[in-house]
Amino acid sequence: MSATPRDEPIELGEVGTPPDRRRGITIGRRRVGGVLVAAVLLAALGVTVTRAVAGGEAGQGTGAVPADMRSPDNAPTAAATGELNGARFDALFVQFVDRDHGFALTATCADDKQPCAYGLAVSTDGGRSYQHRTLPLAKVRQLEGYSAELHAVTAGTVVIEDRGKWWVSLDAGRTWRSAPDSAARNAAGIPAAGRLHTRCADANCDTRELVVIDPETGLRSAVPDVPLERVQGTSESTVAADGTRWISGTTRGGDPALAITRDGGRTWSVSRFPEPDKLLFGPRMVVGPGKLRYAIFTVQREHVKNGFGPMYGSTDAGRTWTRIRDGEGQPASVLGAIVRPDGRLVICTELDGPMISPDGGRTFRKAETGTGLAYFVERGGMITAMGMDGTYRTSLDGGVTWAPVSVPAP
Repeated sequence: MSATPRDEPIELGEVGTPPDRRRGITIGRRRVGGVLVAAVLLAALGVTVTRAVAGGEAGQGTGAVPADMRSPDNAPTAAATGELNGARFDALFVQFVDRDHGFALTATCADDKQPCAYGLAVSTDGGRSYQHRTLPLAKVRQLEGYSAELHAVTAGTVVIEDRGKWWVSLDAGRTWRSAPDSAARNAAGIPAAGRLHTRCADANCDTRELVVIDPETGLRSAVPDVPLERVQGTSESTVAADGTRWISGTTRGGDPALAITRDGGRTWSVSRFPEPDKLLFGPRMVVGPGKLRYAIFTVQREHVKNGFGPMYGSTDAGRTWTRIRDGEGQPASVLGAIVRPDGRLVICTELDGPMISPDGGRTFRKAETGTGLAYFVERGGMITAMGMDGTYRTSLDGGVTWAPVSVPAP
């Protein structure tokens, strides 16, 4: 297995507008549909992957999987693809659980007519190299699109969900077993390494249920006593240094709020916002240094799907909030946000790439060049982000510099 190349670090402050200025890019966790052939399926976004060629050097190709994002807090999906002699290789999900251990859900298609086979690529050196392992999933016809979903919990525990089935590995993908849908059970608490996520509780996904994946067993259990009428998303990727977790949603009165737990789900408090707008969904939480927090709301707008709505700031870890932005004017959209160690707030937009605020979100300036980054996920000191061009990048210094993720084909 050849090592995955890593380019020179990229300064996020130099990142800029994506080359095609595509509008309304949405990234999803569920089924990819409405695709005629693999060439169409993989043509919406341009990304790169290295593919090892027998007896030769690595080649490169482009392509990606378009999808629909149902919740801004869902883990992102994208695809790194390559092509050789009619075969295609795709890295559909990339998730790191710490600075060393990462997983990629992959798909290999022999040609445009044959079904595609899922696989798992595992890295133990921060993405510099990968080992490929098989999955107990049925092949998927290209007309149907990819439906499997990856949940990387720890360096050893990884779960694959596909079409109502739940597969668990406790040895980093070497062996697998089918697991029952155990979400009907209530969790006694949220383990420190447990992974939170929301799942649809009805056919139309009008109601979402909060569950936790146990790091020891890979089984999922419902999280009880969350004091929200409707759960809309989790901020699992942004657990604070003191272990604080939060869930976004609405109260019984219909106001947007955050449910916060500081003791592993044993007790909860509700964090409310001044001047709430009942048309808003629950916010995304962004963690800054110390007790600095931001809560960002998204709204529907005419020209963007992820409109940048009101934003609030907190200097006491989310206990009280001050309105920073009323949701009007520029930037018009927000796809993701991160606070760098120097306190600067960085957001990515649909039309203008990343924008940086030196004054806590009151004003933003547009970056000049490069590839925009969005959908930031921080776990164990490793931040993973998906670029506006469909590629993944990682940062080990809080988002100041970034290196590309490239998953080689088997």
